[in-house]
Amino acid sequence: MNDPNAKLEQYRAALQAFLLRIREDRNVLATILVGSISQQTIWRKDAIHVWLIEVDGVSKRLKADGKSEDISRVLVEDGINIHAELIPRSRFRQMVEGSSRTAFSCNFFAKRELVYCNDASIRNWFDQANTAATKDREKELLATTTWTIHAVRYSRKLLEVKQDIELAKQSVLWLAHSVAAMEIVRQGEVYEQEAIYYAMEGAPNLFQVIYLDVLARKASKKVLEAALDAVDEYLAKRWEENLKPLLHYFKKQRRVVPLTELSEHFAYSQLYPWHLESACEWMEQKGLLEKLSAPFKLTKRSRVDVEEPAYLFVE
Repeated sequence: MNDPNAKLEQYRAALQAFLLRIREDRNVLATILVGSISQQTIWRKDAIHVWLIEVDGVSKRLKADGKSEDISRVLVEDGINIHAELIPRSRFRQMVEGSSRTAFSCNFFAKRELVYCNDASIRNWFDQANTAATKDREKELLATTTWTIHAVRYSRKLLEVKQDIELAKQSVLWLAHSVAAMEIVRQGEVYEQEAIYYAMEGAPNLFQVIYLDVLARKASKKVLEAALDAVDEYLAKRWEENLKPLLHYFKKQRRVVPLTELSEHFAYSQLYPWHLESACEWMEQKGLLEKLSAPFKLTKRSRVDVEEPAYLFVE
């Protein structure tokens, strides 16, 4: 469909028809629209995304679900596909208050709207979590920063070790998108359009070097080095703000912390062990951490230790 206005009306009508249908099911307590249906986003829509909050104990599992806690279904209304995640009421409460909180807040680049609810507690939980998810961004900022550090290290290897200019150019462009995500989180906005354009408005000089110049100019080591150096400078200026939860953890521990222990602490977040490793290696190079090692048993029955990276904050 080429007419965006017609497409917008079709999607809105499909959502309303779906809500009328779902209200008849007493086992569905609430529906949350993930990602707005608007003039700004309709051009890229190929489905409507929702969370369906169910009564506990009624989830219908299929073989295709495997052992995953997540249950997703593809539905359809008036020819429009609906991607629905089925969430038991008790799990939704955990997403708001407990160890699964990241499952709610990680939808940072998608606005959420409670479009149907017949449970007052769910409405209160949603309002509480939606407010917190847009105000408390320290973990999101840390996550996007670790992505960026990891991407910088990889891009430099392509450029300096492998010496593949074309592949390094592609990597730097992806790196610019990681920086854009970090910049948006830092500015404290929920933004559903292409992050790179919004970030360019907030930091035009930075994105001229790390994105526009890389796009417009012929790929060369000089252009790519300038982009990577600019990202390194950006990180160096903001590391205390960007890495605040990680720094707080190290300062609180005041001891050598193995990487697995660090990964366990941040397990319910978007921080992957290899990203935490990259962040710690970057901090070690800057003299913020001292890199050591710690014994690690590969299995519960292992009697022989191997060594894993461990880090000590330098006071």
